[in-house]
Amino acid sequence: MNYVDVCAILHENPREVYTSATSSNLCAQIIVPPTSAGKAPTNLTFHVYGKACDKFKGFTKGTRLYIHGAKLRFDLETKLYSLHGGVIAQVTEAFPVLNDVILTGRCIKDIDQTDARAFKTTADGLMIANQTISVNTGRNQADLFNFYAINTAQDKLNQAELLVNFTRKGTGITIRGRLVTDGWTDKETQERRSVTKIQLVSMTLAPKTSETQQKPVTTQTTVASTNNVASLWGGKTVEESADPWTQASGGGLPDLPGQYGAAPELDEVPF
Repeated sequence: MNYVDVCAILHENPREVYTSATSSNLCAQIIVPPTSAGKAPTNLTFHVYGKACDKFKGFTKGTRLYIHGAKLRFDLETKLYSLHGGVIAQVTEAFPVLNDVILTGRCIKDIDQTDARAFKTTADGLMIANQTISVNTGRNQADLFNFYAINTAQDKLNQAELLVNFTRKGTGITIRGRLVTDGWTDKETQERRSVTKIQLVSMTLAPKTSETQQKPVTTQTTVASTNNVASLWGGKTVEESADPWTQASGGGLPDLPGQYGAAPELDEVPF
């Protein structure tokens, strides 16, 4: 699963990108608001396909957007995130700021508790654990996403401790989180730097396989069928997610440049 609901502001007017000699799509830089006062905005490239382009091309720089059901990608070479497809709606300041990412995949490593880049505790009592998840994109390819859990000793649910104790290389996991960007000034070069990760909100581990066969599913209720469909929402229908690869490849997005490789190194950033 790769599913994103997010609010953003258009940082530029949509521009056309040719994908072949006869087809094109639209893309634009968008800015996702920071999750808290101590965080930085998250910059993403947003790609729009198919019929959604007709609506998207009418938006201009500064337009507030709600993007529903997009897919998140991460390019290992450029270390940049991007969003693809989904349903787009123009919203106002009154609309709540949403930042929700759901990913399903497998952990690619054990968390080394002796490595401060993977696990650490602070003098303030914070516990921080970093993990990386591999998410299938189709065509025997996968994206790698770094995510972290952070909590205090007083938290009822200690996500960082659970991440350390129950995730290993190959562990199946579904995570729900938010895009978070840390920004700081490099002390040596005085250049402004930033890094984007996914902050864990909740997680579900895949069930362990059992040697016993599962009981067959039997029908418990009978649902009456009818050809008479009531008109709801003034006759409007659900907008299709503009993802050109879903039907062609059975899910996923086009392959990133290069082959699937090792996980990117985790940056040492302030929390």
